[in-house]
Amino acid sequence: MDSVPQICLVTPGQPSTNPRLVKEADALAEAGYEVQVVACKYQEWADAADAAFEDRDWSIQWLRYGPMAPRWRDLWQRVRRRAAEELTRGVGLQPGLTERAFHYAIPELTRLVKQVPADLYIAHNLAALPAAYRAAEAHGAALGFDAEDFHRGELPDTPENALDRRITAALEERYIPRCDYVTAASDGIGSAYAEVLGIESPTTILNVFPWAERENHVPASALNAEVPDGHRSLYWFSQTIGSDRGLEDALHVLPSLPDDVVLSLRGQWASGYEETFRAEARRLGVGARVRHLELVPPNELIPRTAQHDIGLALEHPVSTNRKICVTNKLFTYLLAGVPFVATRTPGQQPIIEDVPRAAQGYEPGQIDALTDGIRTLLRSDRAQMAAFQAAQNRYCWEVEKETFLRVVRETLDLECTSSVA
Repeated sequence: MDSVPQICLVTPGQPSTNPRLVKEADALAEAGYEVQVVACKYQEWADAADAAFEDRDWSIQWLRYGPMAPRWRDLWQRVRRRAAEELTRGVGLQPGLTERAFHYAIPELTRLVKQVPADLYIAHNLAALPAAYRAAEAHGAALGFDAEDFHRGELPDTPENALDRRITAALEERYIPRCDYVTAASDGIGSAYAEVLGIESPTTILNVFPWAERENHVPASALNAEVPDGHRSLYWFSQTIGSDRGLEDALHVLPSLPDDVVLSLRGQWASGYEETFRAEARRLGVGARVRHLELVPPNELIPRTAQHDIGLALEHPVSTNRKICVTNKLFTYLLAGVPFVATRTPGQQPIIEDVPRAAQGYEPGQIDALTDGIRTLLRSDRAQMAAFQAAQNRYCWEVEKETFLRVVRETLDLECTSSVA
């Protein structure tokens, strides 16, 4: 392979909501590859944040769907998906039909990706995999898949989720074994896929962040507004603030903590959840101690997180994926120098054990244990430094990206050897 290899990363999401893809694209460009990203626009709130990627050393081709597409296209894709779901109930898991039932824009995404020549296509999220596979097939290229979640295990195993779970499993079985490599965001996710699909164990690439993100500029006035003067903050963030995320545990521990401790939640409220949550806060007498913070661009997240005192990673094992994933909250907190309390799920437990001075664990729903963990960290004068050191020595992208680049090099070398042969 004499020319510079071309690599195409594919996502059904937006770069501002997929930091894992952005880190890979940056690493590949820095390593000298020609990098193209094919991404979708479907959330208006993330549109402005996507502008931050216009000056990268890689380019983006966009596909718009949902609210960001013309009204007629949005309606057509919704009707098509609903019809595909109903047909799947009747005729079964047929190729082409399951893709349309799984996601609104897979056909359009496939057409766009096939127009981008590359030596390697890397799919981020299962909805990107059919498109990346078809493009790799068309161009005689290699195919990679990054499993950030155990997708068939994201939904609880209940009758109302049965069809969605069957469709997801069908796509996993159809495409993942055809990949030249698979990476996973946790050992548990990789082991789960190896077991159910009979594939070689995926390489784990933890969802950590570049050390340089600590230095990203955020106006001092914005940083000062993160936490009220004279208060200490328990901090949790996600795109959506909703149920089954352990937030009820945090709320119920608040009355037993000193009055200067507040609960800061960053994200968009799920429909109806804010009213329920704030009503319970008022009942507990802590209504004024619950704070809502708006979503911010990804490049501001680490400096803003660093203003808080204790991070919360309160995942409850409501699904298989929640049990085995390692939430990126843990690594955000460590890089920001913020000690954290996390539920002892199988995915999070190894990280908790590896950074005992920076983390406390508890079983979901055990309010007394959560209280004790928070109090321990509030009293500690070494927890913050321990978080810094753990991020610098192990849990940062500067460490993990070397593993990722090795996987890419080996895949391209094998592809080149196969082509010559």
